[in-house]
Amino acid sequence: SSRTLSFVILPSSSIHNKDGVVKYNPEKTASFRQSSYNHHHRQPSFSFALSSTNNNSDNNREENNEMKMLSDVGEYDRSSGVRPKREVNVGDPQKLVIEKEMSVTSILKELAAIQAQGPQKYCVLGTRHCSFLHQQIIELLAYALVLSGNHVYTSGASGTNAAAIRGAIRAERPDLLTVVLPQSLNKQTKESQELLKDVTDLVTMPQNDDMSLDVASRICNSYLLSQTDQLISFAFHESQTVIEASKEAQKLDMLVTTLYLD
Repeated sequence: SSRTLSFVILPSSSIHNKDGVVKYNPEKTASFRQSSYNHHHRQPSFSFALSSTNNNSDNNREENNEMKMLSDVGEYDRSSGVRPKREVNVGDPQKLVIEKEMSVTSILKELAAIQAQGPQKYCVLGTRHCSFLHQQIIELLAYALVLSGNHVYTSGASGTNAAAIRGAIRAERPDLLTVVLPQSLNKQTKESQELLKDVTDLVTMPQNDDMSLDVASRICNSYLLSQTDQLISFAFHESQTVIEASKEAQKLDMLVTTLYLD
């Protein structure tokens, strides 16, 4: 703005006469207050009191606030001619802490699995609601596991388990594929029964025919985990049966790989 401000240095003492005129002592035109000496330079510092002669009370108050802000910068060494900068406290930035519990046993177990030279027993379990692309990936995985001499265990449900069966059969090593059904064979769908005709090592649980499929599947999964070394599961976050099997495998100190399809 084009507003012009004028400032005067307040005197240390002033006398008001009867006409209201302020008289100043020429020898005390400026008043200085010596503050504490600087610890390093031993130089005295002074503070000035400034006032505005604006007649508008609102503007006067605003200008006084601005002058107060300027006077709050602090004491400084006058010989240097450089006013110190304000320190702005912005706080410490938040740090992302990633917590991962890894015991010595789990680390050694993973290293042993990487360096293991012999065949492993893999349990492949997963959801029935599996896309065609995911079924192709699972089928390729089972094919590669059996082709490299590993034994694949799975159940007879559609989706993930059926894809694992097809992949293992393609490797033409029927002795490296074991399928465990939660109930008897006639309880399975026609599509599953047709696929299981090519499986030589088939285990059924007819004693669970009177149970619900959900309970029988949990019993079947527990048996599969007891026969294998590692678990590879494919699930959604709502696949309770598969997730429970993964947690059970972790309690058994098995190597668990859970792939979430969502």
